[in-house]
Amino acid sequence: MSFSKGSIVPRLLTGDCGQVIVLVPAVLALLLASSAFVIDMGNLYWSYQELVSATQAAARAGGGAMATPSGPGSTAVATLYSGQASGDYNYHPNLDITGVSVTYACVDPASYPNLKMPPCATSPNVANPYPACASNPAYNKYSGCNAIQVTETAQVTTFFAKVFGVTKLNISATASASASGGGAIPYHIMLVLDTTASMGSGTDTGCTSSGTGSYTPEQCAQLGVQTFLSELAPCATNLSSCGSAAAVDEVGLMVFPGTCSQDLSMGNCPNATTLTNTTVSQYASDDTSCPATDPPITQYNNDPEYLVIPFLNDYRTSDTAALNWGSALVDSVGAGTDNCGMPTPGGVETFYAGAIVAAQQYLTANHANNVQDVMIVLSDGDANSTHMGGTVPQTVNSGNIANMNGNLFSPTQQCQQAVEAADWAKGEKQSDGTATEVYSVSYGSETSGCDTDTTPTTTPCATMQGIASAPPSQYFFSVPNAAQSGGTTCGGAVSIAHLDQVFTTITGDLFSSRLIPNIVF
Repeated sequence: MSFSKGSIVPRLLTGDCGQVIVLVPAVLALLLASSAFVIDMGNLYWSYQELVSATQAAARAGGGAMATPSGPGSTAVATLYSGQASGDYNYHPNLDITGVSVTYACVDPASYPNLKMPPCATSPNVANPYPACASNPAYNKYSGCNAIQVTETAQVTTFFAKVFGVTKLNISATASASASGGGAIPYHIMLVLDTTASMGSGTDTGCTSSGTGSYTPEQCAQLGVQTFLSELAPCATNLSSCGSAAAVDEVGLMVFPGTCSQDLSMGNCPNATTLTNTTVSQYASDDTSCPATDPPITQYNNDPEYLVIPFLNDYRTSDTAALNWGSALVDSVGAGTDNCGMPTPGGVETFYAGAIVAAQQYLTANHANNVQDVMIVLSDGDANSTHMGGTVPQTVNSGNIANMNGNLFSPTQQCQQAVEAADWAKGEKQSDGTATEVYSVSYGSETSGCDTDTTPTTTPCATMQGIASAPPSQYFFSVPNAAQSGGTTCGGAVSIAHLDQVFTTITGDLFSSRLIPNIVF
């Protein structure tokens, strides 16, 4: 039998048009599966990011609550920020959070030095907010905690994946945070303020207080310290009056140039008695009286006494009280009130290193376990002193200050000496594994100078940055000083317009809870 060329039979036997009927359902099924994957995976990713955000918020909130004795327990606070219930913070209707677990740990700061962990809380409290951690006599003898970890689990409802029988997907997220500083973690804070003549010259028009703007740079710095003292915790937050209760945040004050030394051979120290870098000078009252008077000063290699105020917590009578003007510390930084506030005697120019060494010696001599030592250095200018006379060597009992240990300070390399002194201070490990955190506040420091240094790249700005702990984004601040430098600020620093904002930022940093790697648990 033969078929004509145009017959339909050969086309039916040899054609492929009918395969479309089979292919279309298969392609549609593939497209539907792809849509399910893309849409549901996109929703899963979005939901996971929401869960991570809620978990991190819960960890930081719980860490903050660990240091607030009068507040709710840290577990309760963490749960409140978890987003698990509709009334919680960070609640997302599309996210079904099925579980929130909270654990605590005491992380030895020496084991993770780069995390800047606060010391462990000094005691557990079964009623919260200090959960108990396993005792470690070598470090955590009080069984308190300094870290929190939150794990949250959730279910995400699918869309197209339901066609394939997958109605929900399970996800989880974990975040860890440090405890905050207030209340539970006491601080020893040594302020090191520049009182050279330049700090008393001119008016910083960028500095105002209560609508007034006629302050010298030194007065502006003191107003910033007043803000700082107003935000610290002199004693536990649940006390109506500190009284004889244990101190929480204690503050001391050093200045440069230093007051008259014990070396009577220099001839400028009337009635001097034996002084050291860790005791209060008999001339401190010149800085703390109202009105204050210029104290006698001495050259930087003549064993000057930098300490004006030892560690005190009487700057406020309770955590909620205003500044206590009966405190010598408050009077010494009392610019703007009753003619109080340290003067700026000047006379021997600027040299940072001696005051930094003295501050660290004092911090070490007065260190207490589970208390974080802090140094705040504020200056406006170049290290350029021409008054380096004297015969008293600068020594330290332990550790080595590069190029200086056991020797007189050098009249050259003055900026570099400041950085080396600060590096030594930051490297001094205490018995509990902690080390001093150093904040540096450049108040209009120049972007060129340091003429006694042979390295061209050494500048006052670079010096102030070198003094600070790392990273600069946390510890190095630059504020313009309209009285002297026309608004100069340093690159690489946290740039803030007003000094009081700097001190507010520092207190926020001291008291804040920070996210830390989960590996520490």
